Order: sequence, then C-alpha cells, then structure tokens
Amino acid sequence: MFTLQAPYPALQTTTLLPNPQLSDQEGLTAIVTRKTAMDGTRYTYIKRKGERRKLRWTFRMMRNKGLELRAFLFSYFASTIKVIDHNGRVWVGNFTNNPFEFDTPQKAGPAIAPWPLGELQAIDLEFEGVEQ
Repeated sequence: MFTLQAPYPALQTTTLLPNPQLSDQEGLTAIVTRKTAMDGTRYTYIKRKGERRKLRWTFRMMRNKGLELRAFLFSYFASTIKVIDHNGRVWVGNFTNNPFEFDTPQKAGPAIAPWPLGELQAIDLEFEGVEQ
C-alpha cells in the first residue's frame, strides 16, 4: 500500500494508493559542473543537495481512485508531502511534476450506476525529498 499525507507536519488529508508499477526509480539530486582553468587544467565540482533524493513512481488505478488522487494533488501540490512507499520507507518532500498528466489507457465497460466500470488511469509522480 502507498500512502500520501499532507500538509506536513500537521497532517490533515491521507490518500491510499495501490502499489506502483515495477518501474519505480530513485536517484541522487547532485549537479556536476566542469570548469577549465586558464592554463587548461580541468576541475570538476559536485554540488549535493544534502540527503535529498529524486523518486519517480508510475501508478495504474481505477478512475474513481484517479479522481481522488487528482483532488489531493490539486489541493496540496505546493505543500510539503509525507509519503510512505510500498517498501515501508517514509519520505518528506514535494512533487516536482508540472503539470500532472493523467492518461486513460483502458476504456470503460458498461457502467453500473452511479460508478464507471473498468476505466483505468495511469500517472507518473515525480517526488523530491528526504528519507526519514
């Protein structure tokens, strides 16, 4: 289970999502700069952003859960978010997507009132934060 909570630290809203697809990614947020001196000597500088990591998750969910996630993102996109991922690790940081793009890769079947049936949505969430 994947949990999103906001705003951090005074948590008001919690959203539970299904586990992300197997393509979740994690990387450092370091910047490498190459400089050349006047005598031709090359220097490399690495600028680190503390313990910050860049994470990316791909979710596939039913339309109702997608609408819930869309409302959560609309309300808290500029706030600090607490994430408990599918591996049980706790992260605190911000989403870096701009804009959040939902895709609908699977059509809906016949509806059972009042809910749509079978419509699938996908979204990639990019997150930058610190592991707690």
